[in-house]
Amino acid sequence: MSAPSGPKGSLAWRFGLLLGAIVLVVLLVIGLVVNRVVSSGYQSELAAQQQERLQTAADALVDAISRPAPAVRVRTQVQRLATSLGGVVTVLGPNGRVVVAAGRRPSGDLVSLDAPITSDGQPLGTLHADLPAGVADRGFLRLFNLTLVGAGLLSLIGIVLLATYGTNRLMRPLRSVVDAAHRLGEGDLAARARGGPDGESSELAEAFNLMADRLQRSESLRRRAASDVAHDLATPATVLESQLQAMIDGVVPADREQLEAARSAAGALGSVIGQMGELATAESAPLQRHVELVDLAAVLAEVARSLEGLARERGVALAVDDAVATQVPTDRDQLARALRNVVTNAMQHSPSGGTVRLNLSSTAEAAQVRVTDQGTGIAVEDLSHVFERFYRADQARSSGEDGGRHGSGIGLTIARELVAANGGRISVERTGAAGTTFVIELPRTP
Repeated sequence: MSAPSGPKGSLAWRFGLLLGAIVLVVLLVIGLVVNRVVSSGYQSELAAQQQERLQTAADALVDAISRPAPAVRVRTQVQRLATSLGGVVTVLGPNGRVVVAAGRRPSGDLVSLDAPITSDGQPLGTLHADLPAGVADRGFLRLFNLTLVGAGLLSLIGIVLLATYGTNRLMRPLRSVVDAAHRLGEGDLAARARGGPDGESSELAEAFNLMADRLQRSESLRRRAASDVAHDLATPATVLESQLQAMIDGVVPADREQLEAARSAAGALGSVIGQMGELATAESAPLQRHVELVDLAAVLAEVARSLEGLARERGVALAVDDAVATQVPTDRDQLARALRNVVTNAMQHSPSGGTVRLNLSSTAEAAQVRVTDQGTGIAVEDLSHVFERFYRADQARSSGEDGGRHGSGIGLTIARELVAANGGRISVERTGAAGTTFVIELPRTP
């Protein structure tokens, strides 16, 4: 068996990485959007501030431009302004001619700003500036982006770790089921799982434990069946061998009586083997069925006639209640075999002098055949198992007045398989000290 996978192969780790990848994508998208929004907003704010500075400078130049020879007076102020803004600043006269120009033309994209120079509402000129676009905000955006990336990475690591930790806690009940499954696979039929506080893991553990219970019961039945079948085969085989050996050795004469005893032992041996084959055939009944409209009343009468010899041998009376012709679509042979098994089971568990009654009733949707014996009933703890293969209740249904065992425990299993193959169902309708009633229900429509 392969060893359990390491942490990197665990569902918790993979879930943490998946969640981390999703968060990373979300953070990247959000980071790009925030970067664009912040950059655009900061650029607009910066342009407004530059426009305000330019207008302040234009207002300060009013007095110098109003006097003669304005170029000499304003050059120094314009030079300082151009150096401060990092671009070219030009003073234009009212006619648009350049009065003063200072600064160096920046490379790259430019932003052009204009501020009017007025005095008492009269235009004296225009202060024009060509400034680099986005240069001033690079330091701020670099710091902003680094902060955003750092916060994103810390968030990503934290989310992965928290998701892994949380998933590990949620996965503990599942690991309990896995461990129990490993133990069960290694042969520990008592292995059971514990669910967690959540409904899903609790339901999973409950389903696993139910499966384990059934497996344990099935294994117990299998072992008991192996012992029972071995006993059922060994007893007549031993009797047959002893009988034949005695005749060979001349201990007993090889007359009709002794040969009949040997034949009876061989018949018992063949009966057990035949039942094993009949079970295998019943399990494949859905593939072998030949459906036709069958009169149930006629089939009941036929089954009763075929079992008259066994009924006389056991001292049991067979009574078939009067019934009207009731047709159902089914396989006649499979239905007859199922009915014979149920009726034989009822006779085996009825006391000598008792009666096994067969009753037929019907509705528009289904027909019901009831087989009632006069046995001691089925114990409550055995009711849910009577149709399981090889199951024989130890007290209520397995022994008669002579203490002998009845059958190999597969007759009712075969009946259930055959009835189910034809769309019907069989169940115990009632049981008690006065007897047990089995009911076979068959649909009246295909």
